[in-house]
Amino acid sequence: MSKFYKANAYGKINLYLDVLNRMENGYHNVESIMQSVSLCDEVRLELDNINTEENIIEIRTNSSNIPIDKSNLVYRCADKLLNATKTKGKKCIFTIEKQIPIAAGMAGGSSDGATAMKLLNQALSYPLNDTELKKLGATIGADIPFCISGGTCVCRGIGDEITPLKPLKNVYLVCAIDNSSVSTPVAFSMLDEKYGINPPAHGKLSDMKESIEHSDIAGISSLLYNKFESVIIPQNENVQKIKDIMMSCGALGALMSGSGPSVFGLFLDECTQNNALCVLKNCSINAFLCKTV
Repeated sequence: MSKFYKANAYGKINLYLDVLNRMENGYHNVESIMQSVSLCDEVRLELDNINTEENIIEIRTNSSNIPIDKSNLVYRCADKLLNATKTKGKKCIFTIEKQIPIAAGMAGGSSDGATAMKLLNQALSYPLNDTELKKLGATIGADIPFCISGGTCVCRGIGDEITPLKPLKNVYLVCAIDNSSVSTPVAFSMLDEKYGINPPAHGKLSDMKESIEHSDIAGISSLLYNKFESVIIPQNENVQKIKDIMMSCGALGALMSGSGPSVFGLFLDECTQNNALCVLKNCSINAFLCKTV
């Protein structure tokens, strides 16, 4: 008899993102503060026992723009967990209802994969604890450990060293994207070309942490930082255009998330937030409302 599970897979923004040195293995050290947002996909799991030593994983989705084969992060995360726990004879059907923009710097794929791992771990009666789950997720993608944790966190290393902060909840946001996409490896290569393998640190992480600790939205807004903007904005003028529109509509601050090209703005109240949404849509820019969670 099938068992059914479902959960929301929340998107994320980077309130602060500094890229430090490139390591010998090709990865980069980062200092980041990630924040979950209410914009989310829904991931559903249907689990069956089957009479075989093998496992079957199927991916279904409402989006024609994501793969449903073994390259899908949900598939990879589920397969990794089944192998790590030596689980056999399971049929897993995952259904992904997409809302988070794809390849936009909001960790939609990573969040889907992280949520799939959590659902499958639950369905198997929690063979892995939270720390083990994050460690396993980190072998697949740098954003997956944060997406397992969620909330407000400092992320270091390749993004897998996570320290929770005081939750920053219910801040009004507008997120927007011009429907282009950015490859994260290409964006890192652009940073290497611009700064070399040991770029200078921005050095404001502690100030941002303090502002978050005091729920100081004005302070947070003044400290928003993303090193990727320095290489993405010259290549994509719409990122700066969206930021300028948000600021002109009363945003306390606006920033590109991740390697882009999505942009978010922080707003003091719902009225200003809604006005910014209308202006962006009137400019034929894909935008949506959400909050920090």
